[in-house]
Amino acid sequence: MKNKLQRFISSTVSYHDFKKACEIASKLDCGIEISRFGRLADIEDNFEKNKIEYRAILADFDKEVSLHGFFSNLNIAAKDPLICEISKKRYFQSLELAEEFDVSVVIFHTCYNNLLKHRQYQEMFFLKNIEFYKDFVKNFERLGIMLTMENVHEPNSDFIRNLIAAVNSPYFGATIDIGHCNLHSDIAPSSWIREYGIMLKHMHFHNNFKDEDSHSSLLKGSVDIKEILKTLKEMHLYPTITFEIFDENDLLESVKYFNSLCDELGLEYC
Repeated sequence: MKNKLQRFISSTVSYHDFKKACEIASKLDCGIEISRFGRLADIEDNFEKNKIEYRAILADFDKEVSLHGFFSNLNIAAKDPLICEISKKRYFQSLELAEEFDVSVVIFHTCYNNLLKHRQYQEMFFLKNIEFYKDFVKNFERLGIMLTMENVHEPNSDFIRNLIAAVNSPYFGATIDIGHCNLHSDIAPSSWIREYGIMLKHMHFHNNFKDEDSHSSLLKGSVDIKEILKTLKEMHLYPTITFEIFDENDLLESVKYFNSLCDELGLEYC
């Protein structure tokens, strides 16, 4: 919503219990982000069955829905054509879910391997992603759904910023995961925000002490949450925000803390 930070919680707060996650979201007056749709081990056998179950649960949910697209072990730029094939299948299944559940935003990982320091790999990966997303985003333009790229192992915003610029679609933007920034980058999340500017469409909020991707409470880590919110206000940016926090108690205290900081800074949320 314009000039408001729209809040979601991730369904990972109650692993594989989507109904309970929606109940928690309703109590917190937040939307729900569908994450880890079903179990990957049986996704081939139960994709349609899971869609029916999720649709029935969402029928009683009156908030907005976002979706974390499939990402585990995927690589649309792989040299092996079979890996490319299954990766693209999972991306289009994510698109199918986005349309099925009338979501507002979909989040994908780049699946970039930051350990490969070969220029040839970097250039090939970038060009293959441009080729794929230039075509893939047309589906999101047709549906009016925002497609975003989330940082995971990226040390800086360069790859995602350059990819968004190259694809050049109003329905292709960035997701900043502040916990991943803290763990894998020497650049503070506030600087990532400034670098993305209006490319920033969505954010994942959780915290850690730069030791593991713990998805902990906003109060349990070294990320300066207040500075992030101050930067958003300073730049007049109002991305949608998902609390991607695994423990329910951590989530509850995080939403309370987030709300209190917004109230202190004069930031509106919904």
